[in-house]
Amino acid sequence: MKKNSFFLILGLLFITACGQAATIPEENTATEEISGDLGIAINSAWSRSTPELMDGSGIAYMKITNTGSRAETLLAGKTPIAEGVELHMHVMDANGVLRMRMVDGGRIEIPAGETVELKPGDLHVMLVNIDNGLDAGNTFPLTLKFEHAGEITILVPIADREPKEDTVMELFAGGYETLEQ
Repeated sequence: MKKNSFFLILGLLFITACGQAATIPEENTATEEISGDLGIAINSAWSRSTPELMDGSGIAYMKITNTGSRAETLLAGKTPIAEGVELHMHVMDANGVLRMRMVDGGRIEIPAGETVELKPGDLHVMLVNIDNGLDAGNTFPLTLKFEHAGEITILVPIADREPKEDTVMELFAGGYETLEQ
């Protein structure tokens, strides 16, 4: 019964989001709020839900745009739902196996005027020793520390699979909202 209710609610949320998609402006105005005078815009943030048996770690993805005139560097992150946050990437080993490792120097460079996408199979934010599983439909705060922009905290929506469009993230209220700067 619990499972059926979950799918019913998830379906209603999806239908509601699809019905609202036509009214969502093409430009994500929340992204503009995040960038402000900081020169950083963060959008399309999301995290994959974790099965019960995989509790312990999680991953967050997003697009980070440097709207400034100088290079920026993502240095670190933190969240109250995990003991640690690390910046990781996937690399193919000599046997053709995709392996995860920390990025060189533990930093992600974002050149001036460019966007760096953290996505499945590539760069990502690793959540180490999460307190509980990540359940679809929920959100969590994630604070990202940049060399010049300082700390920016966003809410990260949790989904079962990668959203196909930025507008789908409207399912999650405040998905791109800056909590504090």
